[in-house]
This record gives sequence, C-alpha cells and structure tokens, in this order.
Amino acid sequence: MTRKRFLATLFLVMAMVAAACGGGDTADDGGDTADGGDTTGSADEVGAEFTLFGAPTGVEGDALRGFIDVYNEATGSDIQFTGSDDFETQLQIRVDGGDPPAVAFTPQPGTICDLADAGELVSLEDMGFDIEAMESNHSEFWMNLGLCDDGNHYGIPWFPNFKSIVFYHQPTFEAEGYEIPETWDDMVALSQQIVDDGRTPWCFGFESGGATGWPGTDWIEDIFVRQHGAEAYTQWFQHGIPFDDPQVAESFDLFREIFFGEGFVLGGPENAVGVNFGDSPGPLFNDPDPGCLMLKQGSFITNFFVDQPEYEEGEEAEIATFPFPTIDGNPGALGGGDTIIVFDGSDANVQAVKDWITPEWQCVLASPTGGGVSDLGGHGVDGVERLPGHKDVNLDCYDTDQARSFAAAVTEALDAQTFVFDASDLMPAAVGQGSFWEGMVDFTQGASTEEIIADVESSWPS
Repeated sequence: MTRKRFLATLFLVMAMVAAACGGGDTADDGGDTADGGDTTGSADEVGAEFTLFGAPTGVEGDALRGFIDVYNEATGSDIQFTGSDDFETQLQIRVDGGDPPAVAFTPQPGTICDLADAGELVSLEDMGFDIEAMESNHSEFWMNLGLCDDGNHYGIPWFPNFKSIVFYHQPTFEAEGYEIPETWDDMVALSQQIVDDGRTPWCFGFESGGATGWPGTDWIEDIFVRQHGAEAYTQWFQHGIPFDDPQVAESFDLFREIFFGEGFVLGGPENAVGVNFGDSPGPLFNDPDPGCLMLKQGSFITNFFVDQPEYEEGEEAEIATFPFPTIDGNPGALGGGDTIIVFDGSDANVQAVKDWITPEWQCVLASPTGGGVSDLGGHGVDGVERLPGHKDVNLDCYDTDQARSFAAAVTEALDAQTFVFDASDLMPAAVGQGSFWEGMVDFTQGASTEEIIADVESSWPS
C-alpha cells in the first residue's frame, strides 16, 4: 500500500457521520429549493462577463479556474478568476481606488459589513435571494456573518473548511481495543487508559511564528460551541458575552482536563508552545511505536504529512480520524470558509452567483471529476476537493473517502445549524489575532483561567 494511496483512504472512520447525512440523492437534487432565482444555470444562457476576485492561488486557484471554465461553457458566460495571496489588502486598494471587482469571495467575513456600511456592496435582499431558504440551506450562523446594521444581508455562503477533527493512530487503537470516543468524558477516559497502558495520548504544537497560540484557540472554540450552543458562541465573538464571562471560563477549565492531564501530552504541556503546528503530526508516524496516539487539527494538516518518513510495505503508520466528540450531547462543526460579496448586481452577475451556491454547481466545484455523478463533470485539477456550503450537496460528488467524510460532517452541521466559524477570526484583530493567541501561550505555562480571560477582556477595543 503506497503512502499516497493511504492518505486518500485514511478517513474511513468518519463514514459513520455520512450515514447520518444520507447522501443518496443525485447531484442536482435540491435544485427546486432555490435560494432565490433559477438554480440550473447549465440549462440557461446566463451570459455573465466579469472577473471574480478571491484569495486562492496555485492549484487552489487552478481549481477555481477549472470550475469557471465549466460554468462558462455551460452558460455562454465569459467569467475570469484572479487570485491573490494578499487578497484583503488588494481588495481594499481596489475599493479605495474606485475600481472594485464585480464579484469577490472573502475568507474574512468580519470585513463584509465595513464594505456594506460604506455603500460598496449590493444586499442579498436587493438581488432577490430567498433569505429564509438560504438560512436553511447554508446555516443561519453563516448567513448572519453578513447581516449588517441596516438589517440586510451582504454575504453569500460558498464553501467552508473544517477543524473539528481528531487524527489517531489506527493500528494501535485496533491492537489495544481502544474505542472511538463519542463524548468528552469518553475522550478524557480514553486518554487516561492510554497513559495507564504506558503510552502518550496527545500531541500538541502551538508554535506558528507571529501567530503562535492559535491551535489552542481552536480547542477553546470547539469546546465552547458544544457547551453553550451556536447562539451563545455568536454572542461571545461579538462581545455580547464578555471574554471573562463564566461560560468562557468553563471552556478553559474543561480543556485543562486534557491539556494538563498527568502524562497526557507528549513532551509536557509547557513545551507545546515550542512545537510548530506543522511538525505536530510527526510523532504519530514514529516507527515502530508512535510518540502519541491523537492530534486535534484542521483538515489542512494532512498537507504536512508528506514530510514524514516513508515506510516499507506493511510498516507505514496509518492515521484515521474521528469527529471532535459531543459535550453534554451537543455536537458542532468548527471551521471557516469563503463568502461571496457582490459589488455589481447586474442580472447576469447575480444569476451566476445564485447558480454557484446550488448543489448542482457545488458538485462541480467539489472535486476533479464531480465524483462521476455530476452531469457537468468537475473542476479537473487533481488533488483539490472543496467542501460543500449547501446542506444538500451529494457526498458522491467527492473523489476520495477523506473529502466525503469531511463533507458529511459539514453537511450534517449545516443541516443541524451547528456549523460555526473560527471565533478568533471574527473577533477584533487585537483580540482574535492578539491577546487570545497570547493567552493560549500563557495557558501552556500554567497561567490561571481567571488571569487569562481577564487579560483578554481588558484588550477588547472599547
């Protein structure tokens, strides 16, 4: 079994999530639940002509161009895509210079209302989108990220990423008879069992240059949404619930059960801040015995697996995943995503955007082939798969078990209204990309919960 083939199949455990989501519908099912306007652009002459602006470059950008090429051919449109590694800055420069793109998509939804308040964007209401249907199909949480002071919506959910994942060393789990934890208490008990068996349960890596500490914020956010729900989570990042609120303290204190459990962390919790997040998977691949058995990270961490040592046939480490468990019966899915914003609301531009967010066109964007179920095919770029931003996207649109399992978790969360964005990305930069990260560094060095949350709260802009 080659390493490449292994990486394409290492997520089979998450197939249990897919069972809860169905996934047996055809690729264009759900087309009659329109988000506002016709949902089958492939059947009509749209004739849109504009340049779409976004952040993806490299193969990610190539996949977007492949998707646009399919759309252009099917609808008689002439749309181009331009990506930028400096997207936020370049977008603001274009807006300030009076030359905004017709349509863009941003990974930072916190900037949407600034543009709307300045009169730069066209609202979904003015473009004829069905807000109620969109809240059902893409989640009310995601829709509300573009809900601005005038009471209108300006952000159109497109495709997300996913962070509520725990990677684990499958051969050891199987050999020792360890069961996949379904609840937080199960995961704490499993961690203790692993220690009692003479092994180390967890790897951590908090170091990330100027962003050191962010992997810890993901833990707090995943815990918080399960303890208190998506509504309280929204109040938290909007500062309706202050950072030094007892609910926030609860999440920090619960994380301590894992992070400061005796023998739970490879190298000790105080050393996690010295391990780069990209190096944190490494001990999972130690031969013959892994240095740790579990790692919580986002789906993108598999990009760092390629730097691990190769193994001979029958000797390579096998890594699988399970969903971050429930707390008090409450599930959730933490991630991020790209949200479309419209500067030029011409009829053709709006129709193109309405098409792109339907299950049919998201199936094209999902994978190189559309999984063989899309009549239109896929975007044609090997190795790139995009998670669904609509709850009814067919899981068979994906080419790999890895992407299908992640898509299953996301579609379930969109349907259950439990999908949330990374809170630190939605907080003011002084907090989300400053004191919160710094607080997680202090956390590793033994600072008290009360001290940390008070420091973060004091940094919140007045």
